[in-house]
Amino acid sequence: MSLRRSANWRDRAAAELMSGVLHRAAIRGNVLVMLENLPAVTTAVIEAGGRAHSWHRLAREGRSASAWTPEGPFQAATLRLPKAKDELDMAVHAAASVLEVGAPLWVYGANDEGAGSAGRIIEPLMGPARTVGSGGRSRVLEAVRPVDAPSPRGTLAEWRRSTSLEFPSGPREWISYPGIFSHGRLDAGTRALLEVMGRLPAAGRRVLDFACGSGVIGAFLSALEPTARLDFLDVDALALVAVSENVPGARLILSDGFDALEHERYALIVSNPPYHEGKEQTGYVIERLVRGAPDHLESDGSLVLVTQRRLRLATLMESTFGTVDVLLDAGPHRVWFGGK
Repeated sequence: MSLRRSANWRDRAAAELMSGVLHRAAIRGNVLVMLENLPAVTTAVIEAGGRAHSWHRLAREGRSASAWTPEGPFQAATLRLPKAKDELDMAVHAAASVLEVGAPLWVYGANDEGAGSAGRIIEPLMGPARTVGSGGRSRVLEAVRPVDAPSPRGTLAEWRRSTSLEFPSGPREWISYPGIFSHGRLDAGTRALLEVMGRLPAAGRRVLDFACGSGVIGAFLSALEPTARLDFLDVDALALVAVSENVPGARLILSDGFDALEHERYALIVSNPPYHEGKEQTGYVIERLVRGAPDHLESDGSLVLVTQRRLRLATLMESTFGTVDVLLDAGPHRVWFGGK
């Protein structure tokens, strides 16, 4: 595992290809740069004569992030292909809602991320999507906002999904949005972590739900221990919108790892941390969580996290915490305990 986040080949190849398209295009006016992972596309927009306006959902590496796109109008937009089809659909609608008629939308990504089939999602709203760049196992699609386009679903509220989840107090309405982990359902890892919740020392104490997604873990713990004081942390601004609806009044922290926490300390940190970025498996978030947790735990505090069993955490946990235990070994998942 590594404490550094490195750009994967898909990001590099797709950004290079998109930059080439921009340098050949007749750029004018304001360009919305959506979900960019590398600064190359913003740089290319500026070099081509446009005014770049970046929009990020993820507050990585000091970036400003928000749940929805800024107000337009824009004369062009670029979109780094999202990992999920419903997230792509939402992003295309968001772009269309702020693009002028006749403005191009360029969608770029790797072929094995679905770039080749992305046109099927783009075309119902934006019209024909044609390939304007390919190479390096990546491609760029271009669609132009037509005069007679259907009205986009151009507000966040139109993408809100309500489902029902089972809590200790009974069924509960649960809100999620496209692109949030385990969108509208309980994944197996979270289920494994919830099994041990009743054994965790949370009553009356400060608890952090790290990489909280829509807030299931923290909300479940709060239902078991109503006196627990919960904070919810995530790098995704949209995830925190969902938490605000699912756990009204919750304290929300938009942060890349522990970066925004400064000197805050908790009795308990709970997490089902991500170990994928797009199609890449990475231990970056897990290692940052484990190594950074002691600085944000009280003297008798503990970290409880769930990971897949195939991720070997024993050495990392034992080198970081005085007490290490496995609370649950359930199928492909393992729930780890680390105490100071």
